[in-house]
Amino acid sequence: MKKGRVLLLAISLVMIIAVITAQASPAQPGSEFDPLVTKSYVDEQIQILTQKIGSGAPIGNSSGEAPVSGAVDQQVLNNLRTDISDLMNLSIQAITRIQDLEKQNLELIKKVEELQKGFVVVDAAKGQKIILGAGSEVLVRSGAAKAIQGEYGGLADVTAAVDLTEGAQLVNQHLLISARDDGRGIYVTSDIAYMLIRGSYTIE
Repeated sequence: MKKGRVLLLAISLVMIIAVITAQASPAQPGSEFDPLVTKSYVDEQIQILTQKIGSGAPIGNSSGEAPVSGAVDQQVLNNLRTDISDLMNLSIQAITRIQDLEKQNLELIKKVEELQKGFVVVDAAKGQKIILGAGSEVLVRSGAAKAIQGEYGGLADVTAAVDLTEGAQLVNQHLLISARDDGRGIYVTSDIAYMLIRGSYTIE
């Protein structure tokens, strides 16, 4: 009877975790962030759990006599504590992974929304820096500016088909792309500069 109750509790816990997972993830079912599983897989996992819980069942000793009830109960309790601890650890790991995926998903959505806005007009004063995000595009319309090199490289001047390293003078009307979000950007050297930017950026 005790095993039946514990098994029901464990299965209920698995189902609760599954519901929390489904509600926490806004991703499309069947996508990378919300993979689908088959009924046979769920049944298999429940069967494994059942066998683990059943591993604490009483067995006879070497003399053929029935084991002492208290010792058996303690062994069953120890096994159940281990199983419940494992389930809790798996639950914590699953929730942490879900939160990480949610964060990544929100970042991707933000980047897509920024790109969908198209080019926006941005002006910056002398001495200001425009730090570009990964995939951001910029075109200096007027004024003067120099390239800021990131940790892994400079800006790609698509128009001239060259890579602009630290301090390189930017040519107006050239399309520039930041390949990574590693600190690449533009340093304004004129009193004011106007540019078109598509994608994420910050002004410092």
